[in-house]
Amino acid sequence: MLCTLSVFLQLTQSFITHSFLFLFISSHELLGHVPMFVDRDFCDFSQEIGLASLGASDEDVLKLARCYWHSVEFGLCRGEDGTHKAYGAGLLSSFGELEYSCKE
Repeated sequence: MLCTLSVFLQLTQSFITHSFLFLFISSHELLGHVPMFVDRDFCDFSQEIGLASLGASDEDVLKLARCYWHSVEFGLCRGEDGTHKAYGAGLLSSFGELEYSCKE
C-alpha cells in the first residue's frame, strides 16, 4: 500500500459497519491526515516513501512502513521549549492518546 503514496494517493477504509467506527475514521482522516497533506514538504516526504517502496524487498517495505507509522501516524517530537509536540495523525485525532503521549 505504500506504493500508492508515490502517486499522491492515500487509501482509507472502504467499508464501515458501525457508526462509532465511522465517526472515528472520519475524525482521524479529517483532523489527522488532511492538515498534513496541505504541506508541500510532507507531501514530498510521503511521495519519497512511496517511490522508495516500488521494487523494494519485503524487508525494506516493512522498514519504510514502520518509519511512516512511527512518524505520520504517531509522530511525537520535542519543541524548542522542551515540551512534547504531537504531529502524528493517530495522536492528533485522539484526545486521550494526545494527552497521554504529551505528559511530562
